[in-house]
Amino acid sequence: MNDKPFDIIAFTAQTFRYFPASTGKQDWMEDNYIAHTEIDIPLGHSRYGGPVMDLPEGITPSDGLEFAAQLDLTQFAPHDKSGLLPKSGQLIIFADISSDLGTVIYADVPNDKLLRHIVEHEENFWDGVLIDRICSDTETWQERFRDPEDEYEKELANANGKLWADFGGHEKSKIFGIFTDCQIGEEAVRKTTDSSRVVLLQIGENGFNDEGAFSVLIEKKDLINRKFDDCEFYWTM
Repeated sequence: MNDKPFDIIAFTAQTFRYFPASTGKQDWMEDNYIAHTEIDIPLGHSRYGGPVMDLPEGITPSDGLEFAAQLDLTQFAPHDKSGLLPKSGQLIIFADISSDLGTVIYADVPNDKLLRHIVEHEENFWDGVLIDRICSDTETWQERFRDPEDEYEKELANANGKLWADFGGHEKSKIFGIFTDCQIGEEAVRKTTDSSRVVLLQIGENGFNDEGAFSVLIEKKDLINRKFDDCEFYWTM
């Protein structure tokens, strides 16, 4: 097996989550949940979901899609060993995970020129998490395998005594690297990863999602040419 490491940009979540103030704090919410009106989010700060979004002038929230994420590329690009990402500007993502539809907007606009929009709702991506630490990292195919749990699984193991981990990779939030989808199996995951598409974004279970991973794929040539109108959107859990 070729286990050459993939260069990725990994990132983590801040410890608190913010919810639409109009919903009120629910009994099930832990102490780290706060209303969006009680936090100060700098314009353009990278985030996942929630009612607070910062958009370029002339761009409005997408009808039929929820605000999923925005990335301040000036914070991500220094960790991009591939050099594929734009060096500045924002990537703004809207999506409908029930239908795998979405849109990606790239705007090379300084953060202080963004305009704040508040859209409170109770659909997918209703609460928000700010992105905290961003760093260069690597991942390998070996991380997608696990040890057998019983004698039956030992009989199914590969030559290295390992089994494909269906839910492997869900814990990571990253850009680039190995595609994640527990519903399609090893062969299909490898085929996608080895294709001309790259992982523009994966939001995993490391403080962002309770269960599952949200991913956006883009053709490598489209990323190079700053063409973001033909991305693919996936939710897997």
